[in-house]
Amino acid sequence: MQDVVISGIGAVSPFGVGVENLWANLRAGNSGIDWISSINVGPMPVRYAGEVKDFDYQRHLKKHSGLRQDRSMQMGFVAAAEALRDAGLIGDNDQVPDGLTVGAVVGSGLGPCFEAESSYGNFFTRGWKAVRPMTVPLSMHNALAGALSAYFKLRGANYVLAAACSSGALAIGQAYQAIASGVEDIVLCGGADSPLTPGMFSAWTNLRVLATHDDPRRACRPFDRRRNGLVLAEGAAMLVLESSQSAQSRNRRPLARVLGYGAASDAHHITAPQVAGQVLAMQRCLRSAQISPLEVDYINAHGTATLQNDRTEAEAIHTVFGRAGRRVPVSSIKSMLGHSLGASGALEAIACVQSLREKFVPPTINCNEPDPDMGLDYVPNQGRPHPVRRALSNSFGFGGSNCCLLLEQCRE
Repeated sequence: MQDVVISGIGAVSPFGVGVENLWANLRAGNSGIDWISSINVGPMPVRYAGEVKDFDYQRHLKKHSGLRQDRSMQMGFVAAAEALRDAGLIGDNDQVPDGLTVGAVVGSGLGPCFEAESSYGNFFTRGWKAVRPMTVPLSMHNALAGALSAYFKLRGANYVLAAACSSGALAIGQAYQAIASGVEDIVLCGGADSPLTPGMFSAWTNLRVLATHDDPRRACRPFDRRRNGLVLAEGAAMLVLESSQSAQSRNRRPLARVLGYGAASDAHHITAPQVAGQVLAMQRCLRSAQISPLEVDYINAHGTATLQNDRTEAEAIHTVFGRAGRRVPVSSIKSMLGHSLGASGALEAIACVQSLREKFVPPTINCNEPDPDMGLDYVPNQGRPHPVRRALSNSFGFGGSNCCLLLEQCRE
């Protein structure tokens, strides 16, 4: 089995473009949640989200991408460009040079839903001739992986994983396994989602899981006694994973190491999480990494701020970590970013990379009255220095899909 390292990271988040913007705001405990400006939410009871404002994706690419892209794909392109540049894999022409084979494994819960919704709108209002000819290639679920492969010349395998909110983390896990087993040397992986379309936002509103609050920045309150739902968001995050041998041959100093990966299903209900599935995913991840729970220094929680998720996840952590769970910092950056579905697990993996590099854990903001029934250290409201050597990142999704990643600092 090959050692797998992270050699590049890139992000688009409600804080704007770039990992630097993302991490600086997470460290400071800022909120990226604000009133929605891109769509008309009119009389809806929820009118805010983690929206990426003033986003012009062509400004961040070296050449024109060739096709009109869906919004989630645009964000995926920009995050991918940053990650590939960070890893030293692309130059002025945004193309991986001949001789290097790079795969593309991307997670997305919804796929290019802007394109699909727009085409449906044209069909129902103007008839079949109004449906754009490029609707099929631009709205298929694997459109992003294929477009990334063509634009950046990624000649390894390319595909998209769809597992709701755990999609981005699963993509990283699959990339890890492909490299560890020797199938690939280098893989671009991560997630992208943008559910802020009129139809999709209406659907989430009618699902009745979105938080309500007068102040958008205080709406998302994971693990707080007064939480009342999640806040929807959009974004993208990409990581370059490669074998340590590949990184050494390219004279690249890794940012972190992927130590373990575990996935499991609740096998229960499409929207109701179960403790047993989350426990099994964490246990498989720790077993994959060959470490005990006592060796984990930080847990980046799924932490959606719904009552069902928070209590299920807290119980699962207690089950796996026992008494040690009370001393391990557990924080949810969704309190600041909102929930970007398939992108969230990849954004959280990047937050873990930065925690390992800077020995700092970001806070769970708006956690003013930590739920007394849970008894974990949620790093309320203010991040803090902490000796993070190994970080566990949890991602759980509708359909009972559970995924955990374990990242480790790279030794000097």
